[in-house]
This record gives sequence, C-alpha cells and structure tokens, in this order.
Amino acid sequence: MKIYKITCCYIFISLLFAFFWAASAWANLAANTQIINNATLSYNDGTGTKTATASVSVTVVLVPSAPNIVAGTAQTTSYSGTATLTDSYTVTGTANGPDTYNITAAVSGSTNTNTGTPGASPTAATVSLGGTVTTAGSSATVINVPSDGVANNNLNGIVVGSTVVINGDVRTVLAISDNASGTSTITLNQGLSGGAPGAGVLVAEQKVITTTVTPGTITSSGTDVTVSDKVTIASATNPSVTATSPLAVLNTFTSGVATLTKYVRNVSTASGTGTPYVYNSTNYYSAGVTAKPGDVLEYVLVATNSSATGSVSASVVTDSLPTSYVAFTKGAYPGSTDVTYVSDSGATSYLTANGTGAANYSAPTLTVYIGTGATSSAGGTIPANKSELVLYRVTLNN
Repeated sequence: MKIYKITCCYIFISLLFAFFWAASAWANLAANTQIINNATLSYNDGTGTKTATASVSVTVVLVPSAPNIVAGTAQTTSYSGTATLTDSYTVTGTANGPDTYNITAAVSGSTNTNTGTPGASPTAATVSLGGTVTTAGSSATVINVPSDGVANNNLNGIVVGSTVVINGDVRTVLAISDNASGTSTITLNQGLSGGAPGAGVLVAEQKVITTTVTPGTITSSGTDVTVSDKVTIASATNPSVTATSPLAVLNTFTSGVATLTKYVRNVSTASGTGTPYVYNSTNYYSAGVTAKPGDVLEYVLVATNSSATGSVSASVVTDSLPTSYVAFTKGAYPGSTDVTYVSDSGATSYLTANGTGAANYSAPTLTVYIGTGATSSAGGTIPANKSELVLYRVTLNN
C-alpha cells in the first residue's frame, strides 16, 4: 500500500506581513516583490519515501499613486520683455514602486500684464520617482526592503545619491546592496530620528522639479507684474492619477519708471528764480537764469527712478547742445575732465568725453552711459527710488 503526503509551504512570514499591511494600505507591499509559493508531495512508492516539489512566483504590481507636491519660495526679478523666472516644486512619491509622471504647468493668476500673455512651462516634461516598502530587520541607518527581482544597484528606481523620505525624515542614499531575490538593503547618510522603522513603511523618492515663468507684456510701467503658477503631474502608468500643487509660486517682475529733469546755473554770475535744486551746496534752477556772451553755464541732469520697487536698465542720458549759441567746455572738472557723474550711491566720477569711456561728446550731442554696470557702449541699472546726476559746462559764444 502506497502512502502519500502532500505539504504546502508558503513564505508565511512574508504573507503574514502582507496581511498586516493590507489592513491599513494594501499598496504597502513593494512593487516587484516576489511572493514565492513552494509545495511538496511526499509519498511511498513501495521502495521508500519519495518527494516531488513544485513552486510558483507572484510579482506584486505597481499601484499608481499621486505624489505630494510642495511649492517653492516666491521669485523676483526686474521686468523686461525677455525676463524669466525659475520656480521650484518638491515632489515626493507615494506609490509602492517606481513610476514616471508627466508634468504640466499653468498660470493661476497675474496682474499688470496683457491677458493670456504670461506663461509657465515645465523645464522637463517628466519626472521619475522610485519607491519601495520596508521589511522586518531594519536599523535606523540600514533599511531592509524586498528585492525587486534584478540585481543592478537600482532598487525600484532608488539609486545611490537618491533623496528618500522615510517616516517624514529626508535622507540621502549612501549605498545599496541589491540582490536578485530575497532582501536588499539601502544605507542612509544619517540615522532616522525615530529609530529603526518597522515593516510596511514607505521608502519614497523625493525630487525637485522646476518651471520657467514669463511675464508677458506689461500694461502699466512703474507697477510690478505678478504671475503665479502651479504644476500638475500625472502618472504615466495611469493618467487618471494626478496631483496639482495646493499652493502657487508667486513671481514678481518689478517695473521702474524714470524721469529726467534739467537744471542750470550761471557760474559767472549767479541768477535764477523759483525753488532751486541743490547739489554740493550749489543752487541750480529750472527757470530765471540769465547770461551774457562769454559766461559759463553749468547744467545738471537728474535721472530719477520713481518706482517703489522696480529698477530700470539700459540707462543712457543724451543732451543736444545749441551749438549756434554755446560751446561745450572741455577740461572743466578735476583732472581736466569734461563731465561729472554722480551715481545713485553718491559716488562721484569725473569723465573725459572722448568716446573711450562712459561719456562722449560729438557735436552737438553729449552722451553719458549711467547706472550700475554701465560700460562705454551700454547703460546700466538705476535702482528703485534712486537718482543719478550728470553735470557739464558750456560757454556762451561771444
């Protein structure tokens, strides 16, 4: 008489954990985990006890899940037709395995710009986020996770250098021990604040994505343009699984508006009416100044950015002299220079108007490149609520 005995052996510990995880979130089985079922047939064929075995492997699939998105800080720059700002968003995976997400960006609000012209676009079209789930036996620094079936130093999309979030702690992956089956390990740069995690804890990759924001066309100079944008990411595995940043990033393109005023004084014989403009304890007037042939006049040009927040750029002062009546006075200032320039910080420079520096006189036009960063061929920046001065002299023709 032959006796048969069949036993069926599961990896009970793994399945037991699976049942516990399923009680709270069934997706907390790591994708690509191999659940192996081994069965044994024991029998007697008359000659002795024999065995036959069979096994089957089940692979845990990815459960797509929308990542968490945290918007970065507000950004600011000066307005121009080509100005751009780069916004950042921190995204953290919530899926049980690796997934790729398609990124879109949209303007959520704007001011002082033509409707429809401001824009926001993702710097990259997609972002990939890895993810896995802890098994028993981890320490605060070395995390045990199921192997993903391939030994390639890439554990469900997590590699050395990846940023991961475990129980709220953000850590960097220093090393990976990647086995083709069984258990693999992830070594962190710093131990977890809560100590060793139990089984079933998500190990989620975190990355930063960016958008490029443009202001469109300003509608009122001197008033800032604001553009707010948000990002939406959708799982490539299941496009219906999406997340949009709860908060937008505010972008401010500051706008300045400049004015130019001109005053004069008679250096030879003081004259003038009205409230004077005072520079260096000397009065200059916008009216009432008289002069006779041979007198010297000194002009001061005041370039003012009256904006409360925005700077102006490419600042250049030009003045056309009435050469039928006056001659530009060369060498009137210290060092035999021709022009006095006072920056917005109050620093005084003396310029020679020969075209090799920031000033040039080519009758009848005087040109002076002013502002921070000005060169011999390009104007610079005047900050908000600041003024810059240009002074020069002429002599009335006899």
